[in-house]
Amino acid sequence: MSFKNVYNALYDQVKASSRLDYVHQTQFLKGFHEGIAAQEYTVVFEPGNEEEVKDETYENRLELIYYVNIHIRVELLGATGEVLICGTSGGKKGILEMVDDVKGAIADDWELGYNRNASSVSAANAGTSFNLTPSAKNISVSINGKTPTGYDAILCGTATLTGAQIASNIQSALRALGNHAEDGYYQATCAFDGSSKKFTIAIDDNHPDCTVVVTAGGSSDCSALLGFDNPTEVSGRNVSKIEFETVIPNNTFFPVRHRVLPVKIWEEIKR
Repeated sequence: MSFKNVYNALYDQVKASSRLDYVHQTQFLKGFHEGIAAQEYTVVFEPGNEEEVKDETYENRLELIYYVNIHIRVELLGATGEVLICGTSGGKKGILEMVDDVKGAIADDWELGYNRNASSVSAANAGTSFNLTPSAKNISVSINGKTPTGYDAILCGTATLTGAQIASNIQSALRALGNHAEDGYYQATCAFDGSSKKFTIAIDDNHPDCTVVVTAGGSSDCSALLGFDNPTEVSGRNVSKIEFETVIPNNTFFPVRHRVLPVKIWEEIKR
């Protein structure tokens, strides 16, 4: 969990949005800024407080709510009040359109590109085929900390197979250990990328309690052969909800029109 990571994801998404291509890239600012130099359009992301709440969907899960105030400024020298508010036909945008564009940039991806499922990714292998044998055929895969009977004897194969064939075998073996849709194993996936020469074992859950841990097989181990002696493992993470609160006008100086868009972002956290 990290306010900083979610805050940066929000900033990056809005800054990269084509909806706001009329805003110069240097005018997407982080944190408090006083005495902003005259620019036609400026967007300032000011982080606020955070609070912990119970997850509305799962009572045994917790969430953090992050508050970010997005300050949206229009400063068109020589423009009338009407242009500052409504813009010009086919020309400059006013403050009302700019607020809508910022909202649209966020709504284009309510997850902010931040969400990820728990997974384990092997190190890059030397090739795309692997010589498995009866004495080198198994890996151990613990999902969400569970170790059902057979978790340490995930059969990868017993012949020379392609990475795709081995991935299919691993996926079938993992799913055979599942009992229901939410236990991790039941909907586990395994894929092999022929370009990177890496295996990825993942689950269909992005809660931060979720994990995929690959270790040596209990017997007849082949984890090193498949690059799982040095995997990259990440837990789940997700932004579960975003809400806009009432836009606040803050027009102190003419010809500046300034609106504050309060944004609330929910992130699930570990129990």
